[in-house]
Amino acid sequence: MEIKKIHIGDIIKKKLNEQERSLYWLADKMGCDHSNLYKKLKKPHICCLLLHRISEVLHVDFFSYYTQSLSFNLNDE
Repeated sequence: MEIKKIHIGDIIKKKLNEQERSLYWLADKMGCDHSNLYKKLKKPHICCLLLHRISEVLHVDFFSYYTQSLSFNLNDE
């Protein structure tokens, strides 16, 4: 079974561009330093709490990128 690789930082940056928003804007909305946020988004993984907050600010369910890649159907249980 091949696991789909997800670089959530790249996906978040793409959504920021689609919304015509900057990393500075996101950092300001989250009350954090933009350079620290930039470092976190360079990584392929970020913590769930941070992902939840970014999802709220951008109104995007970033968790769905992970659940869509699951190899089983959650309704089959």
